[in-house]
Amino acid sequence: MTDLTASFFMVVPPGWARLPAREEDRQELGAMVREVIARALPDDLPRDRAEPLRQQMRKRLVATVAEAGDNGATAVYLPVQPVDGYTPPVSIIETEAEDESEEVPEQVIAQILADALPDRRDDEDPGIREVDGGIAARTETVIRRADPAAELAELGAELPVVDDRQVVYTIPVPHRPGRWVVLSFSAISLPDADDRLTDALVALFDAIVTTFRWTDVPGVEPTALERRLAELGGAA
Repeated sequence: MTDLTASFFMVVPPGWARLPAREEDRQELGAMVREVIARALPDDLPRDRAEPLRQQMRKRLVATVAEAGDNGATAVYLPVQPVDGYTPPVSIIETEAEDESEEVPEQVIAQILADALPDRRDDEDPGIREVDGGIAARTETVIRRADPAAELAELGAELPVVDDRQVVYTIPVPHRPGRWVVLSFSAISLPDADDRLTDALVALFDAIVTTFRWTDVPGVEPTALERRLAELGGAA
C-alpha cells in the first residue's frame, strides 16, 4: 500500500468522532471506540445493563469501520452521541486514491461530473465546487436499496427498503499530483420520509466540507484561523 501523503483537517460537529479505518490503525481504533462508548453511556447505568450495551456498541462500531477500511477507506466519521435522544443514520467515509493517468485535475473532475449526469439528483447543479481554494467535484444521488443493517425479527424476513442519499466530494491534493481525497456522505431514510430532515443533514455535510483545509503544504505557512481549526477538528 502506498503511504498516505495528503494531510488535512476538517471540523466535525460536537458528538461526532473520526475513527481510523486502515488495518494498521486497528489498535488505535479499539482505543477510540472504548473512549466513545465511555462517553455515550450514562455513569449511573447499572452494570448488568451497561455491559451488554457496551459490547453491542463496540461490535457495531468496529465492524462498520473495519468493513469500510477493507474497502479502501482511511477513516469513518460518525455521530456517536445522540441529541435529544436521536442519532441520525448518517456517515462520512474518507478515502484516499491515486490517479495513474496524466490528466490535469480539471479533466478528471469534468469526467466525474459527466459520468454522474444520468443519476444526479439536481439537474441544475453543475457539481463544481471550491474546497480550500481549489477545484473539486460534488455529486449527489439517491439510491433505493434494501437495508442490510436492519435487525430482523425472523430469519428470512424481507429486508426493509430505504433511500440512501449520497453526496461525494472528490478533491485533488494540490501539492501531490495524482493524489485525491474522496469524502462520501450517506444519509439513510425511509422512502416516504419527509425530505426536510435529510436536506438538513446534507446541508450539514456541505458545511463540514467548508472547514476542509490542507496542512503541511510545501512552502505555505498555516494561518492563525487554520491553526485554530486544527485544534478544534480532527486531522487526517
